[in-house]
Amino acid sequence: MKKGIATISLILFSAVMFAQTDYLQFSRDIRSYSDRYADDQVMVLYENHYGVPHNTLVQLFGGFGYDWGNVALGLEISNFLGVPVGDLLGIYRDQPQGNGWGVIAKRYGIKPGSAEFHRMKAMMSQKNRYWRDIYDDYGRNRNPGIARRNRLHMNDRLILLDPYSAKEMEKIEKQIEKRNKEIAKRDQKMRDEWEKGNKKIYKQNEKIYKEQQKRAKKMNRW
Repeated sequence: MKKGIATISLILFSAVMFAQTDYLQFSRDIRSYSDRYADDQVMVLYENHYGVPHNTLVQLFGGFGYDWGNVALGLEISNFLGVPVGDLLGIYRDQPQGNGWGVIAKRYGIKPGSAEFHRMKAMMSQKNRYWRDIYDDYGRNRNPGIARRNRLHMNDRLILLDPYSAKEMEKIEKQIEKRNKEIAKRDQKMRDEWEKGNKKIYKQNEKIYKEQQKRAKKMNRW
C-alpha cells in the first residue's frame, strides 16, 4: 500500500516538474529574444502589444526578477486565467526561484496533463513563435508598432498593481539604466569588431587588386 502511494506521489511529482519545464522554457526563450535589445525598447514593444502602461511594466520587470520572459509569461497567464497579474506576482515572489509558475498553475487548477494545461501549453507555443518573429522584425526596422500585430490588449482590471514606493521604483529604474548601458556597450563592441573586420577585408582585397595589377603590367611588357 505504502509502495503504491509512493509510486503515485512520484508520478504526480514528475508530472508537476515536467510542466514546470514548459513554463521555464517559454520564459527562457522570450528572455533570449529580448536580450538583444535595451529594456526601454522591450517596454515599448510590450506597451504596444499588451497595452500595459510604462510604470506598470517597470514594476513587473522588477518583481519578476528583471526578466522580460517572466513578464511576458505573467501577462499571458493572467489573461489566460482571468486573474490579476498582481496576484500572480505575489505568488511568484513567495516561491523559490524557478518554481513559481508551476505553483501558480496548480493554485488555479491547471493540472499537468489536463485539457486546460494542454490549452495553456499551446498558447505558450504560439506566443513563443509570435515574439520570436516580432523581435526578428524589430531588429530589421526598429518599428515598435509591429507588436500591435495580433495584439493582446490586457483588461485594465488584470493589470492594476499596488504602487511601489519611490525608493523601490528608483531601484528598478537604476537597474534598467545599468542594463541599458551594458547593452549599448555590447552593441558598440560588436559594431567596432564588425568595422575592424570590414577594414581587414578591404585591405586584403586592396592587396590582391594591386598584385593583380602588377602581374597584368608584367604580362603587357611581354
